[in-house]
Order: sequence, then C-alpha cells, then structure tokens
Amino acid sequence: MSAPMTLQPPTMARILPIYRMAYVNVGVEELDQEKLTPLLRLKYRNSIADAVADLGNPEAIASVFSGFQKHLYEQAARPLA
Repeated sequence: MSAPMTLQPPTMARILPIYRMAYVNVGVEELDQEKLTPLLRLKYRNSIADAVADLGNPEAIASVFSGFQKHLYEQAARPLA
C-alpha cells in the first residue's frame, strides 16, 4: 500500500489561491475537475511540467483541488447561525 499523497504547506499556499481566484471570478462551475489542467496552464504559462515541478505530482495536485471543493461545499451546507 502506498503512502497517502500530500502537499507540503508551502505548496498548498501556492496552489490554493489559483483555485480561489477561479471560484471567485467564475463561480462554482470553475471548480469542475476538468478545469484543473486549464487553470494550471493559465497560472504556469501553458507549462504543466512547471506546475508539477512547483507543486508536486499530479495526483497530489488533484487531491488538493478535490479537497478544496469538499471544503467549499461543506461550508455552504452549514446552516447559518
């Protein structure tokens, strides 16, 4: 069994603003898993290799993307106090 894929906090600090920007500027549909590659290409000037070199392996990047989505949806599902 392989170890879970995680990103170090500095890496997460670099990647989460990309996702947040897309969510704020375009809306929830921008967080579709199919949008991940175009977002990375935009941020890294069309170089997925640069994104991977900066952020880590693609599986870990996708995991953070999914985790961010889950966090947003959990926040939205909480009742207002």
